[in-house]
Amino acid sequence: MDWDLRLACLLLYAFDVEDNFWQLYGDFLPGPDECTSLLLAPKEDLMELEDEDLASEMLKHQQRAIDFWQKHWDKAVPLKLKHLARAHERFLWALSIVQSRSVNLKMRMGAFIQDANILAPYADMLNHSPNANCFLHWRFKDRMLEVMIKAGHAIKKGDEMTIDYMSGVNSKFMERYGFSSPTNPWELINFSSPAKIHMDSFLSVFNIAGLHDELYHNSALPSVEANFVDGAVVAAARALPTWSDGDVPAIPSVERKSAQVLQECRQMLDSFSTTVEHDQQILDSDVHISKTREIAIKYRLHRKMLLQKIIDSLDIYQDRILF
Repeated sequence: MDWDLRLACLLLYAFDVEDNFWQLYGDFLPGPDECTSLLLAPKEDLMELEDEDLASEMLKHQQRAIDFWQKHWDKAVPLKLKHLARAHERFLWALSIVQSRSVNLKMRMGAFIQDANILAPYADMLNHSPNANCFLHWRFKDRMLEVMIKAGHAIKKGDEMTIDYMSGVNSKFMERYGFSSPTNPWELINFSSPAKIHMDSFLSVFNIAGLHDELYHNSALPSVEANFVDGAVVAAARALPTWSDGDVPAIPSVERKSAQVLQECRQMLDSFSTTVEHDQQILDSDVHISKTREIAIKYRLHRKMLLQKIIDSLDIYQDRILF
C-alpha cells in the first residue's frame, strides 16, 4: 500500500549518490513550481476544483505524506538521512514525481507474476491517450522495459508516441497525475432523473459502436456530425440513463420528452461559481497564477465543457430522432 512512499525515498537517495545517472535525469524533471501534482497544492488552490470529494482526498494524501516525513525525518535521525529531505516540501515533491511519472506493470520474476511500480526514465515522458498507439512491456529474459507499438497502429516520423495510463474518470487522473481532459471517454455524470433515452438510437445518431465498456466512434461511416463526435460524446453514451429492448424502436415523442428532462445538465452547469468563458479568461490572462491553481481551474473548466457537450448531444439527438 505504501509503494509510492518507498519509491520516493529511493528517488531521494538516488539523487544523493554522486556520479549517478539519476542526478543527470533530475535536470529533466519539473521543479516544485512546475509540477502539476495536487500534492503540492495549497488548500485555497484545491478549493478552485469545486469538487469537495477530490479536494478532501488530496488533503488526506498530503497529510499522509507529511506524517510519513515527520515519523522518519523530523526527529533525531542521522545527518546522512536528514539532508535527503530536510523539509516536508522536499518529500512531497519527490512523492509527486513518483506518483505522476511511474507506471504499474505485471512482471514475471522467476515463476511468479507480481504487480510492480516502476519509474522508468524517458519512458515516463510518454503522454496519455485513451487511444494510445504504444504500450510498455516487461521483457523477462533480459529484464528490459520495452516501448512497443500496438498492433494495427503505424507511427510515422514526427508522430507522437502515447500510452494509456489507465481507464478512469478525470478526478482519478487529477488525483494521481495532475491533469484532466474535456474529451475523456470514461468521465461520468450522475443523473438524478428517472428519464431514459433509447441506447441503440443514441449510438446510431453519433455512429458509436462497440460494447458498453468498449464504445468507440465509428469514423468510417459518413456522418453529418463527424467533427462533433469525440471522447466526450462517448462519455455521454456511457453516462446517460438509457434503455434497450432488442429491436423495439424508440417512440420519437417519448424520446424527445426524456431528452428534455435529461437537460438537468443545465442546472449542473449553472451551479458552478464561474462560467466557461470566465475560466478561459483566467487561463488566457497575463496574470501569473500557480501551476496547481491553473490545473484546478482547468479541471472545473473541463467538467463544464463535458456538461455542455452532453447538452449539445441531447439537442442533436432530439433533432435526429426521426430517421
